Amino acid sequence: MALVLVVVSYAALFSDMGLSAAFVHRQSITREERSSLYWLSVLIGASLMLLVMAASSLIAEFFNEPELETLLMLVATNFLVVALGQQLRTDAEKALNFLPVALIEIVSAVIALFVGVIAAWLGWGVYALVAAALVSAWSTMLLCWTFLARGWRPLWRLRWVEVRWFLHFGGGMVMNSIINQVNATVDVLLGGRLLGAGQLGIYSVPRNLILQMQSMVNPIFTRVGFPVIASIQHDMVRVRQVYLKIINLSATINAPIYVAVSVFAPELVRLLLGSGFHDSAPLLRALAIWGLLRSFGNPVGSLLFGLGRVRLALSWNLGLLCAVPLALWWGTQFGAIGMAWTMAAVMAILFIPGWVLLVRPVCGIGLWAYSSQIVRPTFCAMLAGSSAYLAVIPIESPLVRVFLGFSMGLCAYIALSWFLNRQCIETVLYVLKQRDVTFVVESNRSS
Repeated sequence: MALVLVVVSYAALFSDMGLSAAFVHRQSITREERSSLYWLSVLIGASLMLLVMAASSLIAEFFNEPELETLLMLVATNFLVVALGQQLRTDAEKALNFLPVALIEIVSAVIALFVGVIAAWLGWGVYALVAAALVSAWSTMLLCWTFLARGWRPLWRLRWVEVRWFLHFGGGMVMNSIINQVNATVDVLLGGRLLGAGQLGIYSVPRNLILQMQSMVNPIFTRVGFPVIASIQHDMVRVRQVYLKIINLSATINAPIYVAVSVFAPELVRLLLGSGFHDSAPLLRALAIWGLLRSFGNPVGSLLFGLGRVRLALSWNLGLLCAVPLALWWGTQFGAIGMAWTMAAVMAILFIPGWVLLVRPVCGIGLWAYSSQIVRPTFCAMLAGSSAYLAVIPIESPLVRVFLGFSMGLCAYIALSWFLNRQCIETVLYVLKQRDVTFVVESNRSS
């Protein structure tokens, strides 16, 4: 199944050719354009399905796994199934109607988990995972049509003139996705070549832990930030206000997480990874700093894509593709720990150039206004983390150290944030009370 997911992950980069992002960015879409766009997405999904099916035997032969052919042919059908409901989910997100989307995703995940567990209990083996994947796609599609369509049905039409602009915009998004995929894995590719399997294994486990943390937190801001900024793209004053608020919210959530991981890295390695990975503790500390710095730049994608600056994003990512591998190659001369600290250093060095080349020319935010949204929560997190570490020094049990340290650090962070970053705390409390992400637009409209 891991081999299946590798193949599918690269094919998924072309799953809708960036049409969903183009649909969110363009605010005025006729019924005819939307219908043509829907059937184009379905056509792309069907084409990817057939392409993966046709290549399944060659892929199975390449990996020397005959069973892979059947697995790929089954999972490939998800490309078509997902395409049948993708536009409905994208339309809900564009309208900032996230609650039904979240409920649909949760219900589909629960159903898929139930089916997967039952199938595994019945002895289906790897096909239990395939069944879960298929059920997840089908249930999501059916629930989208049940609760998100709101009476809309696509016309039977597909006109090139009606989808040409969307394909042009989406093509840049696909190129960005491909380059980002390479940038996201270049350290593993270089590490596998230059460090050897042993050091790469010690490095990759804490790295994947940090990436899993980011996959749980960062999409909250990208999925919300993109449609919000796209909806106000012609009002630059409000764009600046919204983007600064998104940066501050992102840093407020991310800073305490990564500071806590860095401070208590040895304890977390013992608890989560086991004694066999004790050499990974320094790596986890360095990679936590990398993850924190990386999270600071994450919201810029919502800004660039929301304002339609796809080419600028593409140019930036191409520049990273040229520069970052050279830096990582130098870092590998000092082993896995050298590569980890090099990644953190690269993120730190790119902070100012990112503002100069991306943020300032696009929306005109000053350096202090930009950096202060990040400095305040980070300073609070560092103070809270330091106090928590000092408080648990006499304790020997790693489990108790982590539990008490996290609890004390969280209390200290909230208290410090109330005095030094109160506006963000009040915003979070307002969101929890209202349960509505449209606060970002509405609060700025009233101001």
